Amino acid sequence: MNLLFLDHTTELGGAQVSLLGLLETLDRSRHTTTLACPPGRLAERAGALGAAIVEARMPKVREGRNPLTVARRLAAGRAEVRALASSGRWDLLHANTLRTALYASLVPASGRPPFVWHVRDAAIPHLARRWLLSRCDVAIAPSNYIAALLGCGAKVRIVPNGLDPRSVPERGAGLAFRREFGIGPDAPVVGCLGRLLRWKGQHFFLDVAARLAHRVPEAVFLVVGSNLYSDPRDDYARELRRLAQGLGIEDRVLFTGQREDPLAAASAMDVVVNCSRDEPFGRVLIEAMACGRPVVAFRSGAVPEIVHEGVSGLLVRFGDTAGMAEAVLGLLRDRERGAAYGQAGRTLVAARFSLQAATRGVEAVYAELAGVPRPEKGGRGPDGRD
Repeated sequence: MNLLFLDHTTELGGAQVSLLGLLETLDRSRHTTTLACPPGRLAERAGALGAAIVEARMPKVREGRNPLTVARRLAAGRAEVRALASSGRWDLLHANTLRTALYASLVPASGRPPFVWHVRDAAIPHLARRWLLSRCDVAIAPSNYIAALLGCGAKVRIVPNGLDPRSVPERGAGLAFRREFGIGPDAPVVGCLGRLLRWKGQHFFLDVAARLAHRVPEAVFLVVGSNLYSDPRDDYARELRRLAQGLGIEDRVLFTGQREDPLAAASAMDVVVNCSRDEPFGRVLIEAMACGRPVVAFRSGAVPEIVHEGVSGLLVRFGDTAGMAEAVLGLLRDRERGAAYGQAGRTLVAARFSLQAATRGVEAVYAELAGVPRPEKGGRGPDGRD
């Protein structure tokens, strides 16, 4: 099959890392791959994996509240995807982001190949969700949580994200990461990883750090990540630094910025904390577990599907930073239990969240759509849609 992937980003978030893993492990004897996206690191990395790259801008839908601006951007995005899809070169279109799925959904079925929407987000307005489900041929959900939000309909297929075991660094990577930031090999390190976004909850993590700082005076707290391609007007990253200062822990918290080696960062931690709300999947969770690190997280979204309570980590009620601090403290004081959770997590990732399994799951969706008839131009599809 000739596959056309769509993505609107330039940098590498979790969705883009998952896409790169898919591009790397697809059966090249059966599939050719092309990625349409803006110039940037995603295009560079995908090109290095052998995907053909087509430059596409995929404009932001909403910027301000002018409805005419929104309409113009929707028209521009639709025209861009239609021009790509109508060439007849592609057997299937795979939208990797909500924005590109929206643009693909505006192209009539007669003007494009079958369309897969890879659902990477939980915060999708109800009407948009219904519209996209009515227009796509298959929606891939990374978790039961997302499948339930989509209504678990006939079009929904659950394919959890996967991790390549080769990406897990050598044991010394965590120590090297510590040395880079002047952290001793025996210092307790507690950290969180991910884009600096409010729903990721780094402000909750700082509250947890403040509760632990006086009880574990030798502990170091890491905030790994940046806001990447978020709106530059978003003040959340600066707000976090102000919060750390207000809590009196600015000298105990290290903001590392975006890292090329997130698994090395996870390996440097004794406990990995996740404070996300309505997490669609949580790639950082399987990364931490693959590195053998115990996880403490809020019981929210898809997290309980990944972190097994009392087996690979501990879960607390969303927003309960006091309970989260106690859970982290318990693992810092009981290193044997933390190590057991870490080993169980590593085993769980190998069994349920391998990259090969994820790729085979996506390929099964492609095979399912390989024989789907397309409507003639001006006609209607098998389900009555134009």
